[in-house]
Amino acid sequence: MCQHETVHLLVENQLLALITIMSLGLLLGRVRIGNFRLGVAAVLFVGLGFATIEPEITLPPLIYILGLSVFVYTIGLEAAPGFFESMRTSGLRLNLFGLGMIATITAVSFGLVKWFGIDNPSAAGLFTGALTNTPAMAAVVDSLPVFINEADDKTLELPVVAYSLSYPLGVLGVILSVAFLSKVFKIDHDKEAEDAGVAIQPLKTRRIRVTHEGLPSVSSMPLRFDLEIIISRIEHRGELFLPEPGDHVDPGDIISVVGTEEELERAAAHIGEFLPGDPTHDERLDFRRIFVSSTSLVGIPLRRLRGRLPGILVTRVRRGDMDFVATPDTVLQLGDRVRVVASTDRIDQATRIFGDSYKRISDINLLPLLVGMTLGVLLGMVAIPLPGGASLKLGSAGGPLIAALILGAIGRTGPVVWQIPFGANLALRQLGITLFLAGIGTTAGAGFGEALKDPQSLLIIGIGAIITVVFSLLTLIIGYKVLKIPFGQVAGMISGLQTHPAVLTYVSDHTKNELPSMGYTSVYPMAMVAKIVSAQVLLFLLFTF
Repeated sequence: MCQHETVHLLVENQLLALITIMSLGLLLGRVRIGNFRLGVAAVLFVGLGFATIEPEITLPPLIYILGLSVFVYTIGLEAAPGFFESMRTSGLRLNLFGLGMIATITAVSFGLVKWFGIDNPSAAGLFTGALTNTPAMAAVVDSLPVFINEADDKTLELPVVAYSLSYPLGVLGVILSVAFLSKVFKIDHDKEAEDAGVAIQPLKTRRIRVTHEGLPSVSSMPLRFDLEIIISRIEHRGELFLPEPGDHVDPGDIISVVGTEEELERAAAHIGEFLPGDPTHDERLDFRRIFVSSTSLVGIPLRRLRGRLPGILVTRVRRGDMDFVATPDTVLQLGDRVRVVASTDRIDQATRIFGDSYKRISDINLLPLLVGMTLGVLLGMVAIPLPGGASLKLGSAGGPLIAALILGAIGRTGPVVWQIPFGANLALRQLGITLFLAGIGTTAGAGFGEALKDPQSLLIIGIGAIITVVFSLLTLIIGYKVLKIPFGQVAGMISGLQTHPAVLTYVSDHTKNELPSMGYTSVYPMAMVAKIVSAQVLLFLLFTF
């Protein structure tokens, strides 16, 4: 089949065009150049390439609108628990800092594009590309008709084209900034991780003989001694049993404690002395890893589930690739793997209670997902009036994200579980962003090809690069030097403020610890909403002044 026939086939069959663009984009995204690869973002450039070669290769707008909504909704569901939890500790400080940096770069961008005389639609598009935020660019396209009464297709393409021109350096500029400053500041990432208490440490189980008197109850020891541990078994005068709330231990009793090596050492200092032997090999009790597939157990703190788990103790939870100690406040999600301890005659009952059905957690209940997205789309349609008769909307990105954050934090409403299994969330998220990038890439079409022939394109690329580098350097320097945030964490924050997973991948590979992920998740939801809003505010300012 010749090239002309292939192109004609893609023009005639939109489904084939969509699948081809997605496949080639994902394949190209796997190509590594040093420590960098485009990842799913490559789908955008493949779509642009196809549409530049043949402008008639198009995809229905519903494709990218649906993809965007699914992507941000699943992101919000996953980030919700950690986001609101962090807001009660250091998260508020980090989010205020991030919000301030977004406001600052918005003002800087306004000055730059006015100074160089960039047209308003392209200026808003290059701003979103420099900050690598596709939902913000979509919000700009949605808002343009409000400012331009008769916006034709060519005008609506301008933000997408400018976004596409500034996007590559929007990714590369952050990576180079992180690499440069980590050398300048001579960052020791291993020491940072140790000082922050996030160095990777596997969970262990150790036996401790109680030698101290007057200890608090076993259920209150973690809180009283500020320990991240759980006591999984008590041996009293040769009798082994699972601890219950209010149980106390006496000198001579032997307890099995789960935690990291460091936490176990601290526990022993408060409780007694270590004993040799592996407590996970005791014939009097059984241990099992079980998938959580029963919806009746999710979205509820473990302390409230204790009455439904007689003689069964959850000691660890594995979510994705992360293990953590189960606490009374731990809320299980579909797809978690829990390590339970129970007597041999109850271990099968534990399996039935938790479900342990891999098939069931792969079978998504679409109704709560669709209801939640419906609420998000309706929220995104609410118009917030601005001076001059214009209005601001969260749109098909911001609305679903806010709804997902709220519903994800709630967890469940009666019998309705809003969370979806971890694996299903990742699959839907990948599908959503791929659909969006394929659709939005083809909408630029001939506009992108014409832009490459225009000398102003170099100006857009240059201004976008300046915006990216200024934003990155300011955030890294102020965060690390002024606010004393660990460099790895502030590098993760700039990844979250850029809302780009490729940047986080690079930073995580560079630091080899959890600090970047902590910074990323703490500001990502705020940054997603803030940049959607700031892009529309910038558009309003450009057309007003």
